[in-house]
Amino acid sequence: MSVHRRRSGHRAVRDDWSASPAHHAAPGGGAGRGIRVLLCCEGSIVGAGMRALLDQQPDIAVIGYSTGTDSEAAAADSTPDVTVVVAPALTIENKRELTALAALTKVIHITKAENASRSIEILRLGVRAVLAPDTSADELIHVLRTVSAGSAMVIPEAARRSLDHLPQRHASALAASVVPSLTPRETEVIVLLTQGKSNAEIAEKLSVSTATVRSHVHHLLRKLGVGSRAQAVAVAYETGLMAAIEQNSKDAGRS
Repeated sequence: MSVHRRRSGHRAVRDDWSASPAHHAAPGGGAGRGIRVLLCCEGSIVGAGMRALLDQQPDIAVIGYSTGTDSEAAAADSTPDVTVVVAPALTIENKRELTALAALTKVIHITKAENASRSIEILRLGVRAVLAPDTSADELIHVLRTVSAGSAMVIPEAARRSLDHLPQRHASALAASVVPSLTPRETEVIVLLTQGKSNAEIAEKLSVSTATVRSHVHHLLRKLGVGSRAQAVAVAYETGLMAAIEQNSKDAGRS
């Protein structure tokens, strides 16, 4: 077993759950040039199984493991592109730890979160994707690549379906001030973001370039005062912005 330690002496990245084959080389070079993944989970069987799955991918390299208590230190030491957190190593109750981790790396959180409000709460912390434990291996790999590219946020399908059935909220002061400032195109983009669409999917849907989509997303983040598209979606629902957009659309349809 090998254990890497920070200069401070605290435990950081473990690579002892290594029953899987050695890392495959990423396209264009050796291991480490692809997507570097840190796994944060409590069970060695879960960790070893996930590593065996991810190590089969030529563009993904698992660089180590951490537990919930040392995940921030591990991410600071190993600078992964993506950290996959499997509950209960960290849960929504660990807000400080998840927020700190999300500030260091893109986080995919695997947890039972069929409830839309809970999924939104997790996204609000900066987590890029929330997946259900029964997510397929192919879907996990797809989401990992998508999140690594920085082009989408994801929540479980069950939770996504329930977003439209959240209790109607009165638009907050933020929503009331933001809605009039949104251009028609920005309104379309925020709606597509709430559906988990990637930049490429939004570009295709709106018949514009991905560069144009990135520009719209940038403006949306600035207007909402957030740092990521996941947080933008969370704020859009929490503040009643989506309800206000929907109401404006209905009013326009009747006029």
